[in-house]
Amino acid sequence: MSKLNVWHALLGLISITIVTGQNCSTYDPCGRYGYCGDDVNGNWECQCKFWWTGTLCNKQSSSGIQVIVLGVLVGVLLIIFYGLSIFFSTRRNKQEPTIDNKRNDQNIGLNPNLTHVVIVNVKKSARLSSCFIAILMLIVTTVALVTKWSLVQPIHNELVKKYQEQDLLFYTRKSFCRLIDYEDFNMLTFPIACLLLIIFIIFSKRTSCMRQKLKGYIAPVIPIDFYMHIKRKFAAVVFAIIADELVDIVSQVLLGETSNDDGVIVVYILRIAKVLVIGLRYYPVLSAVYIDSILSLLCATFYAWLDFSLTIVDQSLCQSDFYPSDDNFDDTNGTDLEILFNYYGTGHNLILITILSDIPRYICWSYIVIKLPMLLITKIHRTIKHKQENRPNRLHLTREEKILLHSSAPHSVEMTYVRNLFRSINQRSTSRSFLARLIPKFIYQWRDDFRFSSRILCIYSTIFLVLVSITIQACILVLPYMDIMQQYLQQQVDTLTGVSSLIGVQREFPLPNFVPPYVIAILAAFIITIIQLLTLLANIRRNLLQIFRGDDSEIPVRSKSKYLSYTTGNFHFAGFFIGYVIWGYILTAVFAFIVCICIDAFMTYGSVMFLEKILKSIIPVLLLIIFKQYLNKLLARYAFLQHYGDVLAINNRRILMIFLYFNFFLDSFLGFISSIIRIIQSVIGGCLYMSRLDYSPMGRKLETFDSGFSAYCGFIHIEAVHRNSIMLVVVGHLYSAMKAKQYLAKSSTIIVKSSNPRNKDYSSKAIRKWHLAVLLLRNPRLTFLRKHALLLLQNEDKQVKALNTATRLSYSEQQRHRFSLISENDLEHAWQKNIN
Repeated sequence: MSKLNVWHALLGLISITIVTGQNCSTYDPCGRYGYCGDDVNGNWECQCKFWWTGTLCNKQSSSGIQVIVLGVLVGVLLIIFYGLSIFFSTRRNKQEPTIDNKRNDQNIGLNPNLTHVVIVNVKKSARLSSCFIAILMLIVTTVALVTKWSLVQPIHNELVKKYQEQDLLFYTRKSFCRLIDYEDFNMLTFPIACLLLIIFIIFSKRTSCMRQKLKGYIAPVIPIDFYMHIKRKFAAVVFAIIADELVDIVSQVLLGETSNDDGVIVVYILRIAKVLVIGLRYYPVLSAVYIDSILSLLCATFYAWLDFSLTIVDQSLCQSDFYPSDDNFDDTNGTDLEILFNYYGTGHNLILITILSDIPRYICWSYIVIKLPMLLITKIHRTIKHKQENRPNRLHLTREEKILLHSSAPHSVEMTYVRNLFRSINQRSTSRSFLARLIPKFIYQWRDDFRFSSRILCIYSTIFLVLVSITIQACILVLPYMDIMQQYLQQQVDTLTGVSSLIGVQREFPLPNFVPPYVIAILAAFIITIIQLLTLLANIRRNLLQIFRGDDSEIPVRSKSKYLSYTTGNFHFAGFFIGYVIWGYILTAVFAFIVCICIDAFMTYGSVMFLEKILKSIIPVLLLIIFKQYLNKLLARYAFLQHYGDVLAINNRRILMIFLYFNFFLDSFLGFISSIIRIIQSVIGGCLYMSRLDYSPMGRKLETFDSGFSAYCGFIHIEAVHRNSIMLVVVGHLYSAMKAKQYLAKSSTIIVKSSNPRNKDYSSKAIRKWHLAVLLLRNPRLTFLRKHALLLLQNEDKQVKALNTATRLSYSEQQRHRFSLISENDLEHAWQKNIN
């Protein structure tokens, strides 16, 4: 031993002798690598952190040295692996000939750069009507918010005065509040909505059932056809407004706000009745747009303005968000408002929070009350214009027929999809939309040959507004309770971790201030859920396109024995989706809150004994697993695969057999650890992917037992059957030919000219067969469907007769497109042009 080490040992013994009899309150010899505590005799004692040892925790233990060495080896292995990957990738790119990926000249001429897109395309897309609607929406929203501020401010001032005088915190509702609502049911607009529905039913015509009875009138009206593209944005906004009503029901379910006298069955019946009342309130608004008549739009316009006005009054004077009234004072006895006053103050902060939380809801309402009058004016203008034309032999088309006929139009989305089937990816024209050029393609690639159905937009608008409402309420209502929650949880954590044998040692897991971790956790849960929803939206498009071309790599292949399951799953899709998203949001928030508390505890206190014990057990295992994984990757790419992993062929076969022999026993030890990690990953993945119905945590073999994934499969299959672009184009073309024959038969002024054989289109049979072969090669699923159809036609002659005598399509009311893109005049001009 050297003299220097001897002197250090002597100094340590002297220091220990000097401080004997002292405790940690007067002397802390443990330093930054140990916890100082007092034993039973009142003397100090050190508890070392991580891999430190010694009486004063000033020596590195052998385990610590080994962990450091293993960490260095892992770092070196990572550098070698990724360094070689970058080197070989760069060398491969230099050796391969450069490929000139030229864009289509037409697309380059249209959109040469982003500046041109901003100046030209955005200018064309920003129509005058859209700007006018946006300005009116801003005005109506501002007026509504100012009105609510003026109505809520007297109530706020009254309760502030009672709070300062320590009086009971509640206000007396106006007498007309009992006329507007009864037990959370809007009983003033509900009868008006029922009356409007009766009017719509009386003036609606039947299309198939008993058309001769009562001249075809008195028919049920539907609010929206989810497989039709009629005012998708309008329907999505209405569903977003309905989402605000659903937040109250969700809060009642989660918090269990029920009366003690009510039974379980009665509670569920009342909630179902509330949902039905909410649906009937907005039924006339949706059905009026679907009917698209002057009477329906006029009634819906007045009803929407009335309902919007009563909603402002009801939510300001009758059912305020934070201020208890004489009707609901017994629920909390004013304690919630007292806590809010203590946290946010008695100024205008609470009113400002109320107004800001109502902005999304009022923006949606403003769009409804502005859009309905504009639709009414447009309908009146078109009706007057058609009457002035006064065409005697004009062919009248229903809205369903217009949508179906538009599917076969050259500029339709369905025809664009069919046209792209015969083109490679490089030959397809890029989208002219500004968003398509603005969003990077690795995030989302915009396609002009696909359009989401109305159901998807309605579901997503509902979910987005629900998430916004829950996030705002979670931040506003829970923050005042954070201190109480922190104290309670600290007591529970101290009880679980136990009391240390050393007196004066800090807690095993001291909790920091809950406010920053809670806010970060809520925002992180909101962002993660939004990202998951957008990813699911892209996956819905990909899965639908896969089903269109017969690809069952992700969605199980369609089976006839599961048609009933697909239908019921399609029924449950929307409800399951909303429920899964809400629970996924809650679980993600809880998980993120725990992680943020742990990180904040380290940042606040510098060290936490409970977390150090966990990390001390986890870090060596993780380093060993990472070292083994990257060693296997390095050997697999550069030792056991040909061409550095570019070819799936074994290289160095003998060495590989020897490696597999010894690796057989080595991985058996890591298998137990991997199984534990697998369970932890399943729990974390299940929480983060709860809102993803396209992802089943049970795995591919057991995914059918997942009710959420089964509902998603049912939705995809039903959607693909009724919205297949190829089917819509073919049916639209056949229906157009049939309508053309009907128009020629009824027209007495048009003389059909004899066909000239010179003008006949001599399409080669070989070309037609080539097109058919290309279509079947790119859509292999259609091959089996075509064979099955040909066998049915050969074996059953009745089907041929049925096809020849058919007068209408069975799915004609379900396959739709935007009605404003085709009219009766366009169809007549096209037919006359073909005839002439």
